[in-house]
Amino acid sequence: MFVQISILLLATIGVVSSQTCKFSKNAVKANWKIQNGALQIQYQNNRITNNQWTAIGFGPGMSNLNVIVFMVQNGQVTTRTGRATGYGPPTFDNQNNVNVQMANHSGSTLNALVSVPLNFNGMNVQNCQTWNFVQSGPINNGQMGVHTSRPDQVNNVCASQCR
Repeated sequence: MFVQISILLLATIGVVSSQTCKFSKNAVKANWKIQNGALQIQYQNNRITNNQWTAIGFGPGMSNLNVIVFMVQNGQVTTRTGRATGYGPPTFDNQNNVNVQMANHSGSTLNALVSVPLNFNGMNVQNCQTWNFVQSGPINNGQMGVHTSRPDQVNNVCASQCR
């Protein structure tokens, strides 16, 4: 009996202390950490082609979502920040709130290393919250089209525990 309780207790402690600091599903892989007073994200999408976009959203739903959008146009990667307030493209920030350390596109793979301030558009990204990963969407005549699949949600991401 004591051994069973001990095993259960150890298993519970392991679950509580484990922290989600990475994501991998389908074409998208990401990992993140707090570094130098910012949230640093390494992002990769292995199925993104010219005139497509992919994104990370912070928040529970489309009605109030801070976003980092990676757009591939003419073989170049553009990274923008903004806010989605409903179903439709986000409103981009007048001044980009992302520091792009590296972003490139080769073949069908986008790789990026970016950081955003811990207070990202009025949201403390260190707090535990839902993150959304959008696999892809089209860009038509320079405008973002609707994403082609439901975003993958990761609940209770506590970036403050990722160092």
